Amino acid sequence: MKIALSSQYFKFIVSAIILSFAVPVSAAEKSVPVSAAEKSLFERLGGTYAIAQTVDHLVDKIYENDGLNANPILKAIHDDKSTKAGFKVMLTNWVVTRTGGPQIYKPDMFGRGQPLKEGHAHLNISDREFDIIMNECKNTFYAFNVPDKEIGELMADLESFRGDIVTRKE
Repeated sequence: MKIALSSQYFKFIVSAIILSFAVPVSAAEKSVPVSAAEKSLFERLGGTYAIAQTVDHLVDKIYENDGLNANPILKAIHDDKSTKAGFKVMLTNWVVTRTGGPQIYKPDMFGRGQPLKEGHAHLNISDREFDIIMNECKNTFYAFNVPDKEIGELMADLESFRGDIVTRKE
């Protein structure tokens, strides 16, 4: 099933994947309300199952990306395959919540669910690695035939997280 993704979805996917574990939603990161005339992003994306299918594909691509795995911290996370399925669940829940679906993303006892800036600080992510994530997301959107409008929204939204996620200046 092909789905359309919004900028909130894209931001979530990229941010969460960089962490390789879900990050909490802060008040500033909550989904943007839509007008009554427009369907929610969650609805436009096709709901939970469509979002989960896209997250599944994207996480697989992120975990195997050699450019990202050049960062030893990300490589260590990606090499621990025991976390991959749980990460996909947490990321899917985050996207569902961010896009106006059921509020199913919640912080847990293991520390996931913190604001993006705090959740990414220890990962030593560079602008280049952030760009790699953006490219993987965009390629995933194309693979799932996401319309150009939604891709534009997703990419702009993702870019707004750069300052919180990039901590290593090259």
